[in-house]
Amino acid sequence: MHKGLIVALVLSQLGVLGYLAGQREWVRQRGEQIYLRTAPVDPRDPMRGDYVRLSYGLNSVDLAQYRGKTAGTALSRGTAVYALLKAGPDDVYELDYLSDSAPPSGLYLRGRVSREVLGGQIPVSYGIEQYFVEQGSGEAIELRRGDREGVQIPMEVAVAVGSNGLGVLSAYRWSRLGIGFEQINPTTNALSNTLNWDSATIAQRSPVLVVSLQNVSDIELKIADNDKHCGFSLQSLGDTGRSLSQADKSCSPYVLREADMINLAPGEVYRVELNMGLPRWYVTERGSSTSSAIVVSAANERFRLVYQAPSVLPGMDVPLLWRGSLASPAFSVRGRVD
Repeated sequence: MHKGLIVALVLSQLGVLGYLAGQREWVRQRGEQIYLRTAPVDPRDPMRGDYVRLSYGLNSVDLAQYRGKTAGTALSRGTAVYALLKAGPDDVYELDYLSDSAPPSGLYLRGRVSREVLGGQIPVSYGIEQYFVEQGSGEAIELRRGDREGVQIPMEVAVAVGSNGLGVLSAYRWSRLGIGFEQINPTTNALSNTLNWDSATIAQRSPVLVVSLQNVSDIELKIADNDKHCGFSLQSLGDTGRSLSQADKSCSPYVLREADMINLAPGEVYRVELNMGLPRWYVTERGSSTSSAIVVSAANERFRLVYQAPSVLPGMDVPLLWRGSLASPAFSVRGRVD
């Protein structure tokens, strides 16, 4: 009797595994095919066995993009959530909004809250954060993706999405635009009496970020930026529990102008230096009416610098304009780059 029960349990588990495998294969073959652009991951440990770790912008969702019955700050680890997606250029999809119930229409991915909600960011995993590769090919992929010392090229992974929100990875391609990142004169000394610093001291003691956008394709591309560097924004990771955002809103929204367009031939690089001590990069905390430089009020926080292609007015034809967003590796004013 006991032996028969064990056999029944084993067969039951095998049946469940077979069903799940069959469901994933059905979605792979019949699901709607889209692309998602990956974000940088920690380059110190990118490979585990025969798969590549992947990260996406929709793995960390701002509370402003959450619409649900349960308060975003009250979502607990393991809660099912649904990411409604919207189409972008080149079949690369982006997050429209996140909810705790399945949307009545549209294309969505089903995920789960992966840890405690902190700092205005909801961490979500979708089961597509590992891409299995042929044995021995992972190293070549990582070399192509780049590391913290050079230009990083995002993978754009093909995801088959089922009607129930299940996502299954099926292939990948490379972004036509790569991003390089360097941090110079980071603050390594003790940060004391920062509230008494004048603007000149803040600018002198703040890190300068050197960002490079490189055309890694074999055709000409166009990007956009201006004197205020409206093509870039500062994004807090919120992993210490604080909800910080960029205070300066003069570039929102950033609409393309002819004068802002920059032509990049294959292999060509657009390079900018951004001093985080200038008011353009000051941050403010949710509920506060004041702003300050990150070296003054957010020395222990991690941030990313994000390049975002501008919106294009109706009727404006820019066929070679690169569309979408690219995020730098994470950094803090003390010089950490993850």
